[in-house]
Amino acid sequence: MSSTESWITLAVGVAMALGIVGVFLPGFPDLLLIWGAALAYGLVAGWGRFGPWIFAGITLSTIAGLVADVWVGGIAARMGGASWAGILGGLALGVPGLIFLGPFGALFGLLLGTFLVEYLRRRDVAHASRATAGMGIGYGLAFVVKIGVSLLMVGSWVVWVVAG
Repeated sequence: MSSTESWITLAVGVAMALGIVGVFLPGFPDLLLIWGAALAYGLVAGWGRFGPWIFAGITLSTIAGLVADVWVGGIAARMGGASWAGILGGLALGVPGLIFLGPFGALFGLLLGTFLVEYLRRRDVAHASRATAGMGIGYGLAFVVKIGVSLLMVGSWVVWVVAG
């Protein structure tokens, strides 16, 4: 491996590590950063024998991870009794929570927004609490899925680099 290829590999590895860190920081690029780094690696370092196939797997993992991120959270919230309005209420407070208070603010806003909308809809604390718990569980499950997908993507890239 030449020194140029070493620098490219190092830069892509750093970008992918930042993508994994992004899973822990809502609003920070995560799966798309890892995917973009893999694309850059293929374009700059070359695709090699297995590169196109591995990159296709990374692309499918990215799509699956992004869909699961939204779907898992919404399904768990719905199973907890949250309405679509409650889910949107959670998102409406989660975004400003992220902007002003960081990752914990996002989670707090998500849960508070869900609780408030569900309570205002039904005037039932027990229902609003169940819906909020479902939203929290969904958020947690989506987080676990994103961590798993991001590690799978980076692991696939490592195989690509080693296999040449």
